Amino acid sequence: MGKTKKIGVLAGVFLVVAGIYFLLGFFEKREFLIDSFERKINTKTVDFGASEGSSLKVEASNEFKVCGEQSLKLIYELKPSGYMYCARGFGLDVKDAVWRVKPQKINWAKFDAFSIYMYGNKSGVVAFDIKDAGGEYYRYIIKNDFHGWKEIVCPFSGFFVREDWQPPTADGNGILDFPIRSFQWEPRLPGKGILYFDCVKVIKIK
Repeated sequence: MGKTKKIGVLAGVFLVVAGIYFLLGFFEKREFLIDSFERKINTKTVDFGASEGSSLKVEASNEFKVCGEQSLKLIYELKPSGYMYCARGFGLDVKDAVWRVKPQKINWAKFDAFSIYMYGNKSGVVAFDIKDAGGEYYRYIIKNDFHGWKEIVCPFSGFFVREDWQPPTADGNGILDFPIRSFQWEPRLPGKGILYFDCVKVIKIK
């Protein structure tokens, strides 16, 4: 092989490797996986509850999944005027209900939305709440009008302050302060059902 041809081959290899690194860096910047529910799912790793008369059971499912080996399964019965919640993150009553990464380790400025995979059951609406750095809860309404897996994109700009309830320790400034500390789901319409969630990420959509 001539010297010129060898240089050309090496240059081609370099360009391919550089392209791969560029693409890997590009995708890394555009999404970051927060939680995929791969550890044990029980009362020690998920913060959940329901009002009197309603019920919520939380477990892992390896039958329906998108990321990894299992997803989060919610089996619920919601009575009229009842409520329930299922939360993961930091600063919760259940200390081991944590994400795979601490909020401070996420460069929130690089992202502008949450991405969630949800297995819908056409039961109306599901609230997706996040708790900000000031302890204030913000809500995004998911239209549960589909069946099967669907990626739900929740732009930060689409969240609004919860007006029905806030912790007494929340700063109440009405500004979504980062880092986000936790998230939770809440089925909103009365009835029985099963929901699955997987692959909670922060993403860049703009």
